[in-house]
Formats: sequence, C-alpha cells, structure tokens
Amino acid sequence: MTMDTSKIPATRLCMDDTPTSGSGNLITSGAVAQALANASKQAAERAIADADGNDIGKTYARISDVIFYEET
Repeated sequence: MTMDTSKIPATRLCMDDTPTSGSGNLITSGAVAQALANASKQAAERAIADADGNDIGKTYARISDVIFYEET
C-alpha cells in the first residue's frame, strides 16, 4: 500500500537521517533503527563498567571471595 503524498506540503517531505530535538521534519525508519541500536550498545557498555570506565567483573571482588564464615 502506498501513501498518497500529493496533498502533503513539500516542506513536510523533508526527512531527518538522525533524531534531532525540536526538528519539524519527518524521520526515516533507518534513523530510528540506528538510534535504538546505538542506545542499546551504550547501555550494554555501561552495564559492564563503573563510572570511571573500570571493568566491573575484573576490578571488584565478589562477595563470595571476601566473606569467610564458619558454620558451627
């Protein structure tokens, strides 16, 4: 199904290739897909590092490594 664009003003047919705050232009689906992919990648990178960029798994000890207890 194709959309009839004959009644849309020409100024509305401008497309943004990246999400842009305050833009009155339409956005392409590729731009949305790329923005989501970038956000997912950034979230994954933040999930494995602390605020200083240290790898959490290699920098910090696990609780089981530092807590020793004796059962009585």
